[in-house]
Amino acid sequence: MITVIGGTYDELCFEPHWKERFGSGLRACWVINTLGGSNKDIKFCTFADPSIEEFLKMLSPAPFSKLETANIRESIKFYYDHPLITPRIFPRPDTFNRVENTFISQEKNILYYGFMEGSAIVNGKKVVYDPQSPVMPISFSKTGSQAEELVYVINYREATLLSGKTEIQHIKDYFLKEEKAVALVLKMGPRGALVASPGKSDILVPVYRTNNVWPIGSGDVFAAVFAFHWFNNKDIEYAAIQASWQTAAYCNSKDFQFSELGSNSEIRQLKITQYPQGQVYLAGPFFTYSERWLVNEIRRSLLEMNLNVFSPWHDVGHGIASEVVQKDIAALDNSSIVFAVLDGLDSGTLFEIGYAVKQGIPTIGYVENESSESVKMLEGTGCILEKDLTTAVYKCFWKLSENE
Repeated sequence: MITVIGGTYDELCFEPHWKERFGSGLRACWVINTLGGSNKDIKFCTFADPSIEEFLKMLSPAPFSKLETANIRESIKFYYDHPLITPRIFPRPDTFNRVENTFISQEKNILYYGFMEGSAIVNGKKVVYDPQSPVMPISFSKTGSQAEELVYVINYREATLLSGKTEIQHIKDYFLKEEKAVALVLKMGPRGALVASPGKSDILVPVYRTNNVWPIGSGDVFAAVFAFHWFNNKDIEYAAIQASWQTAAYCNSKDFQFSELGSNSEIRQLKITQYPQGQVYLAGPFFTYSERWLVNEIRRSLLEMNLNVFSPWHDVGHGIASEVVQKDIAALDNSSIVFAVLDGLDSGTLFEIGYAVKQGIPTIGYVENESSESVKMLEGTGCILEKDLTTAVYKCFWKLSENE
């Protein structure tokens, strides 16, 4: 029996359109059910308002064999403008009484995701804990829980907030010594993951490049795949590598079409030892509010990947040709890649791309609404064109990493 303790939430994305009911806990049930081929050994514990509870009871087929719910007044909804943005959450998490809403669970194998609407106190033989909070994560020990064997699956930002440290060694010391985990699986975004265990050498888990990128729910999938394999007596390294591969499969397909390691030609291993240092030149029109909003979102997303970004709007601004053009050209000469917003076929953006192509600077183009005929010259000169913003941003990171 695997017990999954986690949320059931509505997820709504404006672009690309996404309106589904998942959340960390329910998504994990689907993952484990898919990997295991049966729902007979999955117990799902979640908070639910009447609507969520009815939905879970009516699921057919259900990805779990046993359901335990605790009532709350209103379930949580996540609203994304696009997958790379921090979602807006309704109702506000600070309106929930976490102390009042508490699960108690004692099972053999427990996958425990952090809640916003409540908390859980667990006692398990094997426990995988994913705090699931980019702002106020709670350590396993502070939940009042116990585990004979505890594995933390956590991203770097959450790890720094819990440990109060930024150096990898100090982070490892906190989780392995103070939290007494038998292993730390530290997710580092596009750089892959690190597996640390007491008295053993660190293991670097590769990241995989995909044709498409859908990150919403990817962290849920990683923890669920890892837990499934570890609970089934696979070693921690094997479980982490499987988690990375199957998460890539999920990001590529947007669903649970898992495959054997190495069997999907659309998923390719990358070796990224450090964040690339080359500059990204962010080309695109910025004459209207909507154009500036989009350029600002792309710049923020690239900066959050620890990339160096030059944006003509942010770093030079509006001005007459004699004041701005030479500054932009100089920045192009100092850039390793160009990310271009192509919708509207702005003349300045097209000039910048042409200049980059002549200089041998690779270009990633984000274009949703232009015809193939309109971008034929760009396609014919090796520019990488993508209709999906998230995929374009990730391919910019990967291309830049490959070139360094």
